[in-house]
Amino acid sequence: MMAYLMLYGAGGWTQRWQIADGNEQDIRSEVDSVGTKGIGHLRVVDSQSDAPATLVVAWAAVAAAVVVDSDTGSRQEAVTGQYA
Repeated sequence: MMAYLMLYGAGGWTQRWQIADGNEQDIRSEVDSVGTKGIGHLRVVDSQSDAPATLVVAWAAVAAAVVVDSDTGSRQEAVTGQYA
């Protein structure tokens, strides 16, 4: 199963990151830090190279965050769209 981290910034920016395999629960826990003065170091996958990367997040600059599961393996139809 693939999962994505969606970040929404206080200034109107948005970012989508694929979560590196095995790091979903760690990132779900980090999402509780939204709006705090903390810094997060999150294991994600770079969308251009498919290489693992560490995303450093200043949680005070994040207005909202969500982890979106993308379980396409069990569905027959093609999945498309921004969050697929």
